[in-house]
Amino acid sequence: MSKTLTLSSVMLIVLAIVATAGCDDDTRVTKVATEAADRQAKQNEEMVRLNREVAEGTRRLVDADADTRREIIGVHKELQGERTELGQQWNNLEAERRSIAQQRRTESMLVPVAQAVGAVLLVALVIGFCWSLLFGLRTKDESHQDLAELLVQEIVAERPTLLPAGRQHPPAIAGRDDHADQQPRLPHED
Repeated sequence: MSKTLTLSSVMLIVLAIVATAGCDDDTRVTKVATEAADRQAKQNEEMVRLNREVAEGTRRLVDADADTRREIIGVHKELQGERTELGQQWNNLEAERRSIAQQRRTESMLVPVAQAVGAVLLVALVIGFCWSLLFGLRTKDESHQDLAELLVQEIVAERPTLLPAGRQHPPAIAGRDDHADQQPRLPHED
């Protein structure tokens, strides 16, 4: 639009100069027309230069916009990668939490079971020991029988007297008069 406007204004100026000058002054008209044409050429050159600068600026703007978009896409991809990594770490953390919770449940169930098994084993050992003392030592060897009778007396006695602080010898076993003044011997003393 500006080219058309400048071209038409130059033509109007040339026509006005030609109409006012008349035909006798050709050099003057030619000079004015030449100056007008020169001015028009300079304006056209200036317009071309401005259009080139605008085109160059537009090209740089488009390039900068494309670079910015590439950077945004790169940042978006990095964010997606980090988001994926965080998701994976979250899943690993959740799996570890579940594993720890399962271990705690297992450990909390094993404690009473271990205590019950320990108590049963202790009772079985005590019963086995008592059984072996009462019935297992019935052999021809009388020292074992004496020891068993002595232990039974000490267990059922109201006041046990086995190795008291004031006495040197334990009391005699009831019903055994021939060993009344002797201390019963253990099997390993024979």
